[in-house]
Amino acid sequence: MTIFVLILLSLINFLIQTTIFPYISISGVVPNTALILIICIAIYKGRYYGGFFGLFIGIIQDILFSSVIGINAFIYFFLGYLTGIMEHRLIRSNIVVPVLFSISGVVYYNFLYYIFMYILSRNIPFLSFTRNIILIELIYTAILSIPIYKAFEYKFREPTISFGNSKR
Repeated sequence: MTIFVLILLSLINFLIQTTIFPYISISGVVPNTALILIICIAIYKGRYYGGFFGLFIGIIQDILFSSVIGINAFIYFFLGYLTGIMEHRLIRSNIVVPVLFSISGVVYYNFLYYIFMYILSRNIPFLSFTRNIILIELIYTAILSIPIYKAFEYKFREPTISFGNSKR
């Protein structure tokens, strides 16, 4: 059931990111909700789910939008896997967690994407790329990570057991 729900969330995210977010872009930059989704999955379900869904979402994006197959899949796979390694060390109820992971994820994703494009002889001016795209995407994604993370927290929170009144 969980895998079905996560695949459904991935497809819904893909539809929203391609149909709605282009209309609410800031300077032509849309938030990377796929990155937020991968981070949330990795935090709540671990490195294997994070890596798998990073690979799944990355392949979909590569097939539909990229001229080079595999770059997004590679970057998202490692983002999900590395974030999932931290699963047991995080305080999941802290709202700073998704914001920090989203900020570092945007930097990680864009830096690796730039390196791959440079290796493949795609000319992207680094300073304008950094100023115009990464900064806006960083802020937009960090802000949007809060409600998405809260929805994940609601759906995947572990039940707690309480026996009686804890005040004595």
